[in-house]
Amino acid sequence: MTPKERVRTALTGGRPDRVPFVPAVDYDYMALAAGREPWQFIHGGPEAQAEIHEGFFHRHPCDVWPCWGAPSPRGLEHREIVREGNRVYYLDHRSGRRYRIDRRGGLLDEDGRTVILGDAGEEVDPKAAAIWVARDGYPRPVESPADIEEFVGGWDEEGYFANLEYLRPRYGDTHFLAFCTNTLFAEALDLFGGFQEGLIALHTKRDLFHLALEAITERRKQRLVTGAALGADGAWMIEYCAGGDTISRDAYREFVLPYEQAVAREAHRLGLLVYMWYLGDLMPLLPDLALMEVDGLFPEQGRKGYEVDLGEVRRQVGDRMCLIGFNDEEHMIAGRRRALRRAMQRQIDAAGRDGAFMMGTTYVIEDTPLEHLDFYIDTLHDIGRYD
Repeated sequence: MTPKERVRTALTGGRPDRVPFVPAVDYDYMALAAGREPWQFIHGGPEAQAEIHEGFFHRHPCDVWPCWGAPSPRGLEHREIVREGNRVYYLDHRSGRRYRIDRRGGLLDEDGRTVILGDAGEEVDPKAAAIWVARDGYPRPVESPADIEEFVGGWDEEGYFANLEYLRPRYGDTHFLAFCTNTLFAEALDLFGGFQEGLIALHTKRDLFHLALEAITERRKQRLVTGAALGADGAWMIEYCAGGDTISRDAYREFVLPYEQAVAREAHRLGLLVYMWYLGDLMPLLPDLALMEVDGLFPEQGRKGYEVDLGEVRRQVGDRMCLIGFNDEEHMIAGRRRALRRAMQRQIDAAGRDGAFMMGTTYVIEDTPLEHLDFYIDTLHDIGRYD
C-alpha cells in the first residue's frame, strides 16, 4: 500500500497492511529534522517553511503529511531579515526598530528582553499577551455583532496554503496531505478578551458568544473549500480549552459540539477525510464525541491529573471511528525505548487490533533527539503490521 492508501483505509474504518503514522510536532523540531534552525520556520518566508516541511518528512517517514498554515505575505512586507555574522536581526520598517532573533524565532531587544510586536509594529507587554489562547490578540473584546464581523472578517488567509501548494504536486500522488482548520472554541475565547474573560462570556454574553462561533465556523468552512479545491486529501481539526478539565459537558454540548459537527459535515461534503486532534480531557465527553462525524479522533496524553485510556475510548465511540494513539512526552524526550514500545503495543491491542487505527505522537518538541522519533517510527513499522 502507498501511504495515502494506508491512511484512507484506516480513516474509513478498514484494516491496512500496517498501522499508519501521523506526526504531531512543533515547528522547532520540524526545522531541526530538516537541518534548519527553528527561527527560519518563523521568519524565513513561505519557501523556507515549505522546504522545512519537506525536509522533515524526508527525515521521518510519515503516512499523513500535515501541512501547517503558512504566514501571510502581507506580514512580510513590513520587515527585513538581516544577517550579521552569526546573528540574525529583524528590522521592522514600520517603526524603524531592529531586534535580534533568537534561535526559536523570538525577538529580543538590545537588553536581551523578549519583545512581542502588535499589528502596527508596536511593542506589546509579554504579560498582557499571555491571556490569548489562539491568536495574538485583539484591540478590544467584542461587544456586538459588528465587532465580530470586523475581527473575524479581517482574518488574513492569504498565503495560508503555501505549504500544501508546494507539497501537493510533488508528493500528493503517494502521501495523504492534510491541512489544519484550527480551533473554534479557543478562537471565540480570544474574541471576548482571552481565556478567563472568554469563559466568563459563556455565561454573561451567551447569545453573542454563539454568534461568534457561527462566524468562526463559516470562516472554517471557507478554508475547507479552498483546501479541497487545491487537492488536499483531508483536514485536521484542533480543539483545546474545551475538554472536561476546563468546561462542563453541558457547555461542550452547547458551545462546541454543534459547531465542530458543522465543520466535519462540510469536510465530508467536499470529499475530505477529517480527524480531530483533541487537546484536553475528552474522557467525560466521549458519549458526545461518539456522535461527531469526524473520521478520526486523536487524543493527547493525560495531563493535570486525568488519564486517557484508548481502550475505553474505543469501547465508547465504537468501531466506526479511527482512533489515533500517542506517546508519553517524557518517554520520547528521554528515549525510554521499552516504555515507548510497551505503550504502543498496548494501544494497538486495545484500540487497533481490527484496524481503524493510526499511531501519532504527543507534541514533539526540539528537546527530543531525532533518533528517538526514528526509533518510535521503526518500532511502529515492526509491531504495527497486520499481514
